[in-house]
Amino acid sequence: MDVDLISETLLTGLAGIVTGVKGKIYRQEATDMLLDINTAGNNVSISGDRKTVTFSHTDQRYPSAPGRFQYRQVLTTRSFPSGRHYWDVEGRKSGAWGVGVSYPSIERRGDQSGIGNNNKSWCLYRWYYNNNYTVRHDSNDINLPHVSSCRRIRISLDYEARRLSFYELSDPIRHLHTFTATFTEPLHGAFWVDGKGAWVRIIS
Repeated sequence: MDVDLISETLLTGLAGIVTGVKGKIYRQEATDMLLDINTAGNNVSISGDRKTVTFSHTDQRYPSAPGRFQYRQVLTTRSFPSGRHYWDVEGRKSGAWGVGVSYPSIERRGDQSGIGNNNKSWCLYRWYYNNNYTVRHDSNDINLPHVSSCRRIRISLDYEARRLSFYELSDPIRHLHTFTATFTEPLHGAFWVDGKGAWVRIIS
């Protein structure tokens, strides 16, 4: 048998094994998510496909639920107790909006219930008045130097590596910020909207 052919076959096989191992170690799942209407505040409207949250001046009069927020925000039904995941969102040009993650044990009423206003949630905000970004955790803000150049954001979670990252899906993709934290509960996707017509949509 041709020695070169044997060598090529062995190398191909080894490359396949290495690629498979890397895939298992580094794989990050593109995650499909739905908004949990039972957590939605009465000043947000949830679309029929449960992918879009829109600010509403009209009280939606949702039925009482123990997990419902007092303010204009909502969580996803799906949670992440481990693993690597990402999801993409798009927000409207007008209005302000925020995207991030939250523990299910977050307060649902009062000032401390806002996404990022406590030690149980992390958020990236985009402000309508200057198109700038702010990241917030435990009521601590960091104003980012980047001015928004597109309305699509990727949220990337690596639970075991203790990283939550935000990217602007511009061309090229731009890293905005990474939080490092030891997560102690499953994490839900979190969304906040404010201002006439403001909306955020899950697009991945």
